Amino acid sequence: MGDYRDKSGSERVDAPEKIDLTNVMLDVYHGVKRLWWLFIGLIIICAVQSYFSVSTSYQSKYVASATVSVTSVGGMDYVNAQSAQQMAEVFPYILTSGVLKDVVAEDMGLDSMPGSIDVKADDGTNLLTISVSGNDPQMAYKTLKSVIKNYPKVAEFVLGETKLTILDETGIPTDIKREEVIRGSYKRGALKGAIIGCVILLLYVLSRRTVKSRKDLKKNINLQDLGSIPYVRTKKRKKETFYNSVSLLNERISMSYLEAIRKLRIRIMKDVEKKEYQTLLVTSSIPGEGKTTLSANLAISIAQQGKKVLLVDCDLRNPSIAGVMNEQEPHPGLGSVLKKEVPLSEAITNVKLPKERTNENGSLHVIFGGAPDGENSLLIGSGRMRALIKALKSKYDIIILDTAPSELLADAPLLGKYVDAALYVIRYDYTKLREIREGVESLALSGIDMLGYVFNGDNSSGGQGYGYGYRRYGNYGSYGSHYGSYGKYGAYGHYGKMEKGSTDKFGRVIKD
Repeated sequence: MGDYRDKSGSERVDAPEKIDLTNVMLDVYHGVKRLWWLFIGLIIICAVQSYFSVSTSYQSKYVASATVSVTSVGGMDYVNAQSAQQMAEVFPYILTSGVLKDVVAEDMGLDSMPGSIDVKADDGTNLLTISVSGNDPQMAYKTLKSVIKNYPKVAEFVLGETKLTILDETGIPTDIKREEVIRGSYKRGALKGAIIGCVILLLYVLSRRTVKSRKDLKKNINLQDLGSIPYVRTKKRKKETFYNSVSLLNERISMSYLEAIRKLRIRIMKDVEKKEYQTLLVTSSIPGEGKTTLSANLAISIAQQGKKVLLVDCDLRNPSIAGVMNEQEPHPGLGSVLKKEVPLSEAITNVKLPKERTNENGSLHVIFGGAPDGENSLLIGSGRMRALIKALKSKYDIIILDTAPSELLADAPLLGKYVDAALYVIRYDYTKLREIREGVESLALSGIDMLGYVFNGDNSSGGQGYGYGYRRYGNYGSYGSHYGSYGKYGAYGHYGKMEKGSTDKFGRVIKD
């Protein structure tokens, strides 16, 4: 335990985690796979919202324009070109003075000139382009005619007598920009949705920082690597049955999963028999890592090899062994035994194993968790629990105890004082390295022998996988991850967020 503390406590925890670009790209890839529907939804919503916003608020703008030639009365061509350039240059000043507006308004019989005017001269020519913009096409064209008629009169005081001859005009204008503006609103809205989606993806990637390979674990966690369990993709059915479950009792379970459990059993039993251990605690860092399914399948596998095995559901806040074992009948739970409400013999249930795949000396018994009860979990670290474990050792070759997550609650560390060894379950692309470190440290402080970790639901090689569906059997929770809606733990349920070092509503220490 000291070695672990030296490496993970001082060297690892204080050092900032390095950013692995490969993992970042994997996070982006997984993020796009999981959030693609959100991207499409945001793009569609923003595009539609932009369309309605622009189409309802858009005001049509009509531009009537004409190209005229400027002729200086009695002047030469170069004088005409000079007059056109000067007319364009002095136009802003004439317009600012209000003289032209007043003349045009009076000519049109209005109080003020409608719309706006712009004049531009072609360099080196005597051509002048006059444009009038307004909200009414008829009024814009009428205003243009009045400007052409009265502009020379106003400019005469500056440039002398000139004459404007219309060479080309638009006539009564149409709003040719409306379709272009509205079409552009789709693109702007879609771009906005894509940007929002990218921001969400970035936040997703930054918040993930989960472990995606055994290589990462070996570099950061000083525990023995006991192997990995593949991700088995179960078929979704309208009616869930036990034949769609991830259990060694399911005859349709994949061979890759069977082989992975067999290898894990061999490695664990090698250490257990060498050190003459009888009790094995199975836990994880946080809810949802599949430790309960792994506990049950490991117990089944060991029993099939001729060992007398007892599987105990010590997660009394969220008992899930019954769901994994497809046990639909209610049974007295561990809490009832610890409170001496029922005798031990009534709480132990025999599980029938397939004879053709089980050694004749092997047997599997289970103590279920009973109904969820936070008060019963107070007894996990009590002397009664220690006495119960001691009594059970004389009856079974190996006892497997499935406990609550060690990073979240103190159940596993408290129980670790009475148990020989621990198996730590880490789920692929689910748990953060910080959570793993804290959970392992909490458990290691109890003095328990840490056999190592198993990488659960490993999909890093793209092979067949272990499904974490949230399915229900009978009156007992779900199998698979078991914590899809984990409402029994503080930060994950109705008890509210539980601070480290504090106590829950039952007076239990959450975590030191």
